[in-house]
Amino acid sequence: MKKLALAVAVPLALFGAATFYTSTQVESTARDAVDQANVKLREMSVGAGADVSLKLLSFDRGLLSSAARYQIDVEVPDDEGNTKQYSVILQDRLEHGPFPVSRLARGQLMPVAAQSHFQLERTPLTEKLFDAASGETPLVGDVAIGYDGGQSGELRSAALNMQNEDGTVRVAAGTVTFDASKDATDVRMDGELPEVDINLQRSDSGKPVRVSLLGFGLSIDKQDYADGFGEGPSAITLERMEIQAGDEPAVVIQKASIDEMLSRGNRGLDQTFAYRIGEVSAQGQTLRNLVVAFSLRNLEESSVKALVDSYKEILDSSPTPQDALASMTDAQQQELQALALQLLEHNPTLALDEFGFETAHGAARLSVVLDLRSPSDDAFTPDVMITSMLASLKAEAGIDKSLVRDVAGLIAQRQQGGAQADSGAVQQQVDATTELFSGVAINTGWFQLQGDRLASSLHYANDKVTLNGRDMSVQEFIGFAFGSVQGAGLLGQ
Repeated sequence: MKKLALAVAVPLALFGAATFYTSTQVESTARDAVDQANVKLREMSVGAGADVSLKLLSFDRGLLSSAARYQIDVEVPDDEGNTKQYSVILQDRLEHGPFPVSRLARGQLMPVAAQSHFQLERTPLTEKLFDAASGETPLVGDVAIGYDGGQSGELRSAALNMQNEDGTVRVAAGTVTFDASKDATDVRMDGELPEVDINLQRSDSGKPVRVSLLGFGLSIDKQDYADGFGEGPSAITLERMEIQAGDEPAVVIQKASIDEMLSRGNRGLDQTFAYRIGEVSAQGQTLRNLVVAFSLRNLEESSVKALVDSYKEILDSSPTPQDALASMTDAQQQELQALALQLLEHNPTLALDEFGFETAHGAARLSVVLDLRSPSDDAFTPDVMITSMLASLKAEAGIDKSLVRDVAGLIAQRQQGGAQADSGAVQQQVDATTELFSGVAINTGWFQLQGDRLASSLHYANDKVTLNGRDMSVQEFIGFAFGSVQGAGLLGQ
């Protein structure tokens, strides 16, 4: 019997000691978390036109749990140069580790330093949100704080239904899950907002405007944050957006996304951005696979950091980014220029990897790759500096004539009254526009006709230009370019 009592008492004593020790550390952990959050918020807010900060208002420590209140302050400059401040308050109940009851109840047996349960507090500023949430708390969250300083958890927003004299806004319940290591060196985040529906009355015409968003998503997976740069992808996605004004046909956008990726290659940082839309429908016409993708490659990391830090200091020197840029001193401009030239010493690459779209019958694509270098010492004028900075260029373009016809048809129909337009007159205008565009593209020498596709290829390197297989010097190319554009009547007189 004594052995049984001892077998029970020892674990209980150890658990009690661990819980008591953790309770003495929770407040310092909370304050450290606030300090780290302010560092990240400061980095994010520079240049964004608003300052965001977090502070711990109170902390009441108990044996098994503690209560805390945090205040989030947002300062936003107005058009008159003044600063408006908005504050929201979060209430937090912190269960002490190593085994908070709420985690044990969910079968989560991994020991943690604390388990946070926070929610938005009702204040005059947030009162309308509480009313719109129909008795629910608009924002709640659960965060597990590990002994290693890492944090993981979930944020949840309630469904909101807001109404006033201008219309209604309905937002479905959303969630964000995240996992961050100590000092946020590794961050993973996934967010989902199923639906947003906006019905408003236009102030200028009085017509109703409806905007519907479906399937909004956010994902971030960044590792090895060093000097403000984290490797990995991030994306914002939208399944469908519909915009309708009055009785006009709706504009429908489907499968839209913004994708970003940062990686470290053999020659430095490589970063890509891509804006994609699967389909856009308007006025009975559909465009598909719209994409704008560009990249910055071979960026020397310390040079990039120095340039970014200098730019942030300039933006931080005035109440708004616009004021900061307008009041830049000669010394600041020279410093930015020197840092930019230092970045060029490592021969970075700037690329428009793809710009294009498709219609029902054709496609258009364009890509441009620029290899850069430090300008020569005698490059004192802008045109000479640009030429000196360009080590090589490669551009490829292709446009189907059937796509030109589709676009011309859309323009002609709108110009001649939409659905009421005379089909014969529209067809006549479409034929004329297609042939005019194709003729100008070919006759100027910029494009060649390959089947039913207008194609162009431009290469530059070692002071030699090759356009569609024709070699010429830089001076000859400049003369050709100005001559062809003027010959097409694009420069007027």
